[in-house]
Amino acid sequence: MFSSMLLSTIKYCLSSFLFYLIFIIGQNIYAIVLIEPIVQIIPSCHDEDEERINMTINGFNKNGSVYWGFINSEGIVDTFGYFSTNSTGGFNDYTIADDFSEDKYIVRFYDDKNTDYLKDAGGIELNSTYSIPCESHR
Repeated sequence: MFSSMLLSTIKYCLSSFLFYLIFIIGQNIYAIVLIEPIVQIIPSCHDEDEERINMTINGFNKNGSVYWGFINSEGIVDTFGYFSTNSTGGFNDYTIADDFSEDKYIVRFYDDKNTDYLKDAGGIELNSTYSIPCESHR
């Protein structure tokens, strides 16, 4: 009788311990998923001798599409496009800056798997800034 009670207590404690262990591991995995995407734009601002704006992105939805747009200070999208993401939710691509006006732009990125110009429900969105010309040349 005493040994069966002890065995039941041990089973209860062990199952509780496993539940909390799984809960803690699950919380850590969830925290990893919430890491901010990485956006790198090179050059970080536009000089007259540069034509290409290289964008290296990672952390969006895997094997999807990311919308990108340069929004001027009046809120108008001057240029935009889509890049396909790889298995890590990233891409490395560029646009040509020959038709850009002098301004301080907001560069907007968001997940849009079906390319309908709407951010996916639960998708990631990130904004960055880009100056033409560089602030030091104004």
